[in-house]
Amino acid sequence: MHTKDLIEENNRKRELLNEENEKYYTGLLIYIRTSFNRSEQETEEILMEVLDHLLEAQQNGRTAEEVFGNDPKAYAQEIVGELPTALPKEMLKLVAIGGFTFLGIFFFTTGLLSTILGYGFNLGKSVYEFHAGSLAVGIIASLLLGCLFIYGLFAYIRWSAFRKIHKWKEIAIAFLVGGGAFGLFVAGLYFMPSFGTPRVVIPVYWLIGIGAVLYGAGQWLTKKK
Repeated sequence: MHTKDLIEENNRKRELLNEENEKYYTGLLIYIRTSFNRSEQETEEILMEVLDHLLEAQQNGRTAEEVFGNDPKAYAQEIVGELPTALPKEMLKLVAIGGFTFLGIFFFTTGLLSTILGYGFNLGKSVYEFHAGSLAVGIIASLLLGCLFIYGLFAYIRWSAFRKIHKWKEIAIAFLVGGGAFGLFVAGLYFMPSFGTPRVVIPVYWLIGIGAVLYGAGQWLTKKK
């Protein structure tokens, strides 16, 4: 069964769990799915095995704690330790998702703000200059930062999987981490000197379309199984 089919089947079967077992299993699912550099296919297969085992136990009147123990994090770590590492193409996919997403947001916001200021208030430049050297550095930096952001996000999700955290705290943490990382990225690109040839000049509003395409590519890769 393909990964996408396993995820859909998992979503359907989880609805059969009672509230207590569903809460326990959801913690396992979140922790295991967000474990970095593990095979996605193998991850979904083991999650399905655990879910089937829990559903069978539930029919016999047993709880998740009785089946898997009262330390779900330790059990999840045990499962993760037995999972094979991700294939190189899966790792490259994560890198591409992070890079496309960060570059897409950067170009879209830059294009939108520059278009509003340049054409609406006659402030700033109405064209954007690309230099081969600085563009290459920016792309590499976005890929690295995208990877770090995804890794940090997964690490936080794993940390909070078995903890009770208020929603407003989650939102605040996500805003600070995500906003801070993106701010540093934008600042680095903004202050980086332009170098290298060839030099390409385009209208700033083209950046909106470029950003939308790049961000869309990242979303497409995220959904592609």
